[in-house]
Amino acid sequence: MRIVEIKQQAYSRNTHNRACPHWWFGGWDWLVNSTLKLAGSTNIRTRPGEIAFDPHVHTLYSHCSISTPAKLIKKAVRVGLGAIAVMDHGTIEGALDTMRCAEYLKSRGEIPEDFLVVPGVEVNTTHGHVGALFVQQDLAARPTPAELIDEIHELGGLAVVVHPYHSTGIGDVLFELDLDAVEVECGSVFSSDIALSNRGLLADENLSNVAKLGSSDAHYVAAVGSCYTIVRGIGEPTLESLKQAMIAGNCEPVSSLSYRNVANFLGKIGKLR
Repeated sequence: MRIVEIKQQAYSRNTHNRACPHWWFGGWDWLVNSTLKLAGSTNIRTRPGEIAFDPHVHTLYSHCSISTPAKLIKKAVRVGLGAIAVMDHGTIEGALDTMRCAEYLKSRGEIPEDFLVVPGVEVNTTHGHVGALFVQQDLAARPTPAELIDEIHELGGLAVVVHPYHSTGIGDVLFELDLDAVEVECGSVFSSDIALSNRGLLADENLSNVAKLGSSDAHYVAAVGSCYTIVRGIGEPTLESLKQAMIAGNCEPVSSLSYRNVANFLGKIGKLR
């Protein structure tokens, strides 16, 4: 684990130096992070047979995040999540590092033994971002959405359309694809119009066989669990049982009260930007 810790420290310094001039102190991201902290954390409760899952978080392996795996995991446990999925931009390394970190924290008794970290990647396709869950290797760069989804399925993973109507989403292209899941609640969306478009997919009959997810898309530790998914019929918490429950569509997307308050506030400010 010492090698992992050293790697994280070095990467954190490098990422911080590269990213700060572009976004961390650029105003908007500082405001979002500060507002999330002021809003406070959610307090997630589940029933037997359920797991609270945040299927889209970022670590410092993404150019737009400085969150370390350990801090993400500990925050997830504090708010009541039983699982997270790391989907860094264009690399699997953050997910694999977070899985190793979770095992280390379990060995020290710092987090529950049944806490899950799902490996994933967020890939920039020719039409926008698409997420891959339950994969453990990097995927092709700049494929078409259909090409990426074929690759995800060949690797035994699940294909997720993330923040579909955000500027980096794929929009209505999603209706042409063989999807496994779609984000209908996303903690990085503060525009009420975009949020309504995303939520509108919940009742779309063309997506009746597609799992509907809530995700924080957390680029800051404070955002973890702002939106999440209650997955039912999980049985013993394992990566495979979580995957099968998602395939069965046993998912309920949830947006926390703190997120809704933050989105309402930042949405109004965003219109002034």
